[in-house]
Amino acid sequence: MPALLGLIQLIAIGAIGFWIVLVIHTAWSLLHPPRRTYAYALSRNLPSDPSELDQPLEFESLQIESKNQTLHGWKIKALNPSGPRIVLVHGWGSSSIGALKRIPSIASNASEIITLDLPGHGESTGTAQMGTSEHEDLDALLSSLDESKPTLVYGWSMGAGIALRFARDFKDQHDIRAVIAESIYIHAITPARNVIRLRGLPTKFNLKPAMMLIGLLKGVGMRWDGFARDQIAQGIQVPVVLIHGTQDPVSPIEDSRSVLANTDNAKLIEIKDGGHNNLWTVPEFAELAREGILSALDPEL
Repeated sequence: MPALLGLIQLIAIGAIGFWIVLVIHTAWSLLHPPRRTYAYALSRNLPSDPSELDQPLEFESLQIESKNQTLHGWKIKALNPSGPRIVLVHGWGSSSIGALKRIPSIASNASEIITLDLPGHGESTGTAQMGTSEHEDLDALLSSLDESKPTLVYGWSMGAGIALRFARDFKDQHDIRAVIAESIYIHAITPARNVIRLRGLPTKFNLKPAMMLIGLLKGVGMRWDGFARDQIAQGIQVPVVLIHGTQDPVSPIEDSRSVLANTDNAKLIEIKDGGHNNLWTVPEFAELAREGILSALDPEL
């Protein structure tokens, strides 16, 4: 009997140890997403900067310091001198490289386009902040530019929520005219769960404690206080255009509908059968997404 009890204790200790390692690994993976860099684009025969687009655009590289991190991006000369500035905010695991497939659809309506590799992404230093504080990096970015311009902030996935938070918290510091939010989600755990499941990895016992750990590390607490994007939407004073595929397996379209219900001046472009990563690769989806963006470019801008 004592031997059996000892074996049970040993198994229990092993199980607890495995669980702790799994939780830490899950948190580490979320804080260290794949990096979409020049080498990534080159290896896949993709454009690696705006000069390699079908319609090449002039650009200059940006480098700013924000919260002891060095962040990289592009300042792109677009095609409409009287148009607004459009700031592109990428999602988790993306970078300025991911902006390149969107730029051709907005270049004719913008005077300039700004991209930024968020912390832990692309060429920037640091670890991913999971949407908790990158709105402050956008403030540092725009504050570093030589002049203020009417600005649209366009984010997708994680970047959509960051764009909303930026428009709410920095409305008095910058001339923000509209927000475009593509494939937004309300709670950070939702896309994390879906992405991990799509990779065939476990989530039941490890994801929630991993997210609680990340919340503590990033200063939002175990409950991610103040993160919910539908609540942030209540404080938005500028027009919001939501774009979302109805078959998005990462960010459910119900989240965009909830943001819509909590925003006074918003509209939702639902792209039938659209997913999370194909809105700009399937021509009919891309045309609908482009129309949604154009609807945000009010003549008053």
